[in-house]
Amino acid sequence: MRDVSASPDELRAGLKKHFGLSDFRHGQAEVVQSVMAGTNTVVVMPTGAGKSLCYQLPAMLLDGVTVVVSPLIALMQDQVDALQSKGIAATFINSTIGEGERADRQRRMREGQYKLVYVAPERFRSEAFVNALLDAKLALYAIDEAHCISQWGHDFRPDYAMLGQVRKRLRPPRTVALTATATPEVRDDITRVLLMKDPRVFVAGFDRPNLFLEVAMVSGETDKRLAATKLIGEGSGVIYCNTRKQAETMHAHLVDEGAPSVLYHAGMADEARRKAQEKFMATPDAIAVATNAFGMGIDKSDIRFVVHAGIPRAVEAYYQEVGRAGRDGKASRAVLLFNHADVFTQERMIAGNHPPETLFVDLWNVLRANETFERGVHLLAAQTGSGEFEITAALKLLERQGAISRGGRGEGRYGMTVLPAGLTYQPRSNEARAVLATLVAEAPHGTKVTMELTMLGRKCGVDEEAARHALTLLERANVVLVQRPFAGRVITTLKKGHWAELGVDLSRLRAQERNQLLLLKRMTDYAYTRRCRRGFLLRYFGEEVAFGQSCGSCDVCAGPKLAVQGRSAGAPAGGRQPAKSAFAPASGDAKLPEHYSILAVEELKRWRKELAQDLDVPAFIIMNDQTLYGLAAALPVSKAEFLAVKGTGESRWERFGAKISEICLMARAAGHTPYVSASTRKRRSR
Repeated sequence: MRDVSASPDELRAGLKKHFGLSDFRHGQAEVVQSVMAGTNTVVVMPTGAGKSLCYQLPAMLLDGVTVVVSPLIALMQDQVDALQSKGIAATFINSTIGEGERADRQRRMREGQYKLVYVAPERFRSEAFVNALLDAKLALYAIDEAHCISQWGHDFRPDYAMLGQVRKRLRPPRTVALTATATPEVRDDITRVLLMKDPRVFVAGFDRPNLFLEVAMVSGETDKRLAATKLIGEGSGVIYCNTRKQAETMHAHLVDEGAPSVLYHAGMADEARRKAQEKFMATPDAIAVATNAFGMGIDKSDIRFVVHAGIPRAVEAYYQEVGRAGRDGKASRAVLLFNHADVFTQERMIAGNHPPETLFVDLWNVLRANETFERGVHLLAAQTGSGEFEITAALKLLERQGAISRGGRGEGRYGMTVLPAGLTYQPRSNEARAVLATLVAEAPHGTKVTMELTMLGRKCGVDEEAARHALTLLERANVVLVQRPFAGRVITTLKKGHWAELGVDLSRLRAQERNQLLLLKRMTDYAYTRRCRRGFLLRYFGEEVAFGQSCGSCDVCAGPKLAVQGRSAGAPAGGRQPAKSAFAPASGDAKLPEHYSILAVEELKRWRKELAQDLDVPAFIIMNDQTLYGLAAALPVSKAEFLAVKGTGESRWERFGAKISEICLMARAAGHTPYVSASTRKRRSR
């Protein structure tokens, strides 16, 4: 296919004709011209800058079909609906549609009836789909959320890593890869994995000067809810929570406070999520409390604040999410409510997603003893002494490595027995009559027939859903006894032998774990930085920013705006605190060290409070403030260092040493250095 060039006037005419827009946003026209000219193109544009148009307009102007790779099946319907509302022939092909419908859409794609076809990267595992695409007139190969290609990215997905080989096989005349957030190393990875030679790389500016960046130190969930309350009345906002439970609690609190709040997370039914999204879009001051499942595809220009009630897993994810605020150019806020305990939570989640080899060995021993396992992940977890989260992660890897296969939910053979009353029963439903007649013919009275639902439907001349409904009707009428298949996913072992004989490679898993911990460390560095936050973010994404330059629109440069309980005015988040502070005992108490880690003080006080409640004793019985602050100064991680702090002792080391050392190690990892007083040095030298 020859390359196609288009003049600026022709591009604007196409923009007006197909999308009803009079002109391009900043940076869009240059990208579209590059794509039209047949140049392989990498695009990095912040959230809200209009990345989608960079492939949608060329799709309309080029002769042939554009295939768009997207990781988010849940959003494909919305994207296709939006295009179809403009009269654009678009569709998606994914696992949410039936086999017959998939075949029909592939046929229509082959025949050139679509301009855009959205697919998940897993779709290229289907040889039928790839062959249909090879037969089609492919004009453009577009990869959205391209950072998923890179193991250095914050959302690496193994199937994305195969898209370069897919491109090699398809040989599209032009390729465009797009992402909202990518560091220079991620951009290089995208180019390498996609086998692009000398692509044009467009990087839009990441600076959002209308966003005020702030990190507020909080001592727990109560502080987070109080901080959220203070933002009520400032306009529409989004509060991101790390867990569904945290989101539900935060939402209930805001409702109690009278805020127009909606809840959104992946555990809700599709209809409930749709209604929540519609209410958020339609209500001027609505606050969405959500997990990171919310936001992709949301285009509400007047969001005044984005709050993170827990530390995100990476700077890329954080900046993409806060970028949903202030798209109208007006002043908006991005607030991170930071508690280092949330870092531990993220670390545990990373560890759960990357199980140790010992877990794989135990899991495989259970699976290979059962050719098929139909008792659920919870029983697998119980039999291996592990958590369901870890087991699920291990099963995904074993499936990718070809050691097991997992069926869809509810797949399997139904067991059906016609009861005596069924021999004379006359159902009203035509489908029920057909199913009953088939069952009577298939098995003598009182014997059980086993059959997959698709086969039963085929024998009865009805579709699968009609056969399922008919069985329900016959069961309710007490004429057929139905034994349904396992409701979860049936696990089938595809290999034999001991774990060591399988040849499963865990090196990529370990590398991915290290990378995710590194990304989390960079996000933690942002929370603790004492320099301009805006400069930190811009340098992270490869822009040149001079150190020491004040932006005037972050809490480090201009002072904090959000007063949170437990945070002293003017104190840099996570920094060392002089003795007179919001965290220090009242005047008149014993003399405290000159310097100490505020982070260690917070964590030690939280631990002391929880232990005191468990033991039903006053907190000072566990440890007085002078000893606690001495530990926060010295940050001991060994027995000798611990015993050198005044007020400790052998018995306290035996009882509390492990936990206190863990807290002190965490503070040291955050960049806090031990401060040893003269009196402590004397005790160490004895």
